[in-house]
Amino acid sequence: MTRTDPWELLGVAEGSTAEEIKAAFRTKIKNVHPDVYRGEMDAQEITTRLVLAYELLLEEAENPTGRRWRSSGSGGGWIDDEEEDEEDGDLWPWVNEIRCLGQSCRSSCIVTAPFLFSYAEDTARARAMSPNAFQGWSVGGETKDRARYCVNLAVGQCPELCIHYVTSDQHAELTDKLQGIIDGMVPLQEGAFDIQAYIAKASYDNNRRPRAKRRPKAEGEYVDWY
Repeated sequence: MTRTDPWELLGVAEGSTAEEIKAAFRTKIKNVHPDVYRGEMDAQEITTRLVLAYELLLEEAENPTGRRWRSSGSGGGWIDDEEEDEEDGDLWPWVNEIRCLGQSCRSSCIVTAPFLFSYAEDTARARAMSPNAFQGWSVGGETKDRARYCVNLAVGQCPELCIHYVTSDQHAELTDKLQGIIDGMVPLQEGAFDIQAYIAKASYDNNRRPRAKRRPKAEGEYVDWY
């Protein structure tokens, strides 16, 4: 399954009602049940994509227009359009290339969100474009909403959990640490431990940062991927 468009995945048109989305999801999910599915793709991977597409589209259908999906350090949530400019670019994907499986990954972020991720020439592992280099969420022929969906899906389905949301400063710091390992200036084991420790602290700090404009509608508004 290479399609990452949530509407295409569920087989519904944009603007479909909540009931139409629910009906489509029930039909699709039955087809990947272990007792029924006989395809070559990983049924669990297909199920994960269907569930995520269902949750995003149902949330959109059941809430007023003018809200968009926004990634956070450990998941995401819906924000109002007027909040978008202030929040946009707050946290950014960074790939721990030491853990990345590269071209052997069956759930490649490069396939899911090729406008943001690509194989690095020096490591042959996935690398996210830096915040300064990225030109906008509408690149690659994707609309902003669909592009964000693809990025969230790429992060959520990573089998090694090696994609992390960080600030631009943290992104630069982690990139420098990784480059030290690549250049042979830092031993692999020592550098890998340092990166993991930095990621853990960054995640803790970012999750504590106040986001006063966020107004969750109910418990569970923001989704933890794992």
